[in-house]
Amino acid sequence: MKYGQGWESPAVDWSSTRGRILLAASALFAQRGYFGTSTRDIADDVQIRQPSLFHHFEAKHEIFRTLVELDLGPSIDRISRRIQEDSTWAEKLHLSIACDVREALIQPFDARGLYQDAVLGLAEFTDEREGIALFHRLVEHVISSGRDAGEFVDFEPSFVQRAVNGVLFETLREQGGPGGRIREARPLQAADFVVRGLLVDQVALEKIRAATLLRLDELAVR
Repeated sequence: MKYGQGWESPAVDWSSTRGRILLAASALFAQRGYFGTSTRDIADDVQIRQPSLFHHFEAKHEIFRTLVELDLGPSIDRISRRIQEDSTWAEKLHLSIACDVREALIQPFDARGLYQDAVLGLAEFTDEREGIALFHRLVEHVISSGRDAGEFVDFEPSFVQRAVNGVLFETLREQGGPGGRIREARPLQAADFVVRGLLVDQVALEKIRAATLLRLDELAVR
């Protein structure tokens, strides 16, 4: 699987033509949707000719795929790393959510138009569907393991996983894209919101939150 262990998302120079194509496309996908955006629209927005765009990307789906890679790949890597760490399951989930929300809010491209079922159902995006399924399994693994360890209440892991996605997407909609105001407290608030609803011992949230705060600072330095 492309998004498996050791896979890394491509590096991007956002000031380059390739980077500007990705930025423009992400904004157009968020505003008009994948099907409502053409390569000509993207080229016009970047103020280049279509042949120049095709020099960097063979087709529109390659642009879309790259954006998904840039968003999804690091999320899979982050939660995979959390699972391997010596911490409680509640700490793993809390830190994973906080990191994902923080990165979604500060990344330069607009991810709001990247996870539409009608688009991802296309044949071109088999790897992306598998990557999303992998990410969902990893989140569910953390939730079910926390339940089995007695940290979390008995609740359907797949429903909680969808709730995690919903919280993440809502923070993106609230921000309104990369140009919107970044609410600095949202990463911790989002993590608190989800984990609080799962914890058997509500008193533990303060300690979990403190551990996330320390790790967020540490991970931001890397």
